Amino acid sequence: KKLLTADLSKRYGNLKDGPNDILKHKWFASLDFNKLEKLEMPAPYKPAMKDDMDVSNFEDIPDSNELPPSVPASQDPFVDW
Repeated sequence: KKLLTADLSKRYGNLKDGPNDILKHKWFASLDFNKLEKLEMPAPYKPAMKDDMDVSNFEDIPDSNELPPSVPASQDPFVDW
């Protein structure tokens, strides 16, 4: 509930205890974060794959030929990058 709060001053992760508010939340109580960090926990779902390059589990979205709208130099936020 507090992870998705629009008000940053009330959102978990941004409060006094920082990320510990999230790590100690009851929803995550069953997770062993030390094992998770060491990659010792099995994934809860592992999709079938033919090989390491298999992308059949992803939706095929064709490339768009549309160009994004042009931005005048006076409004370009990346002009100084």
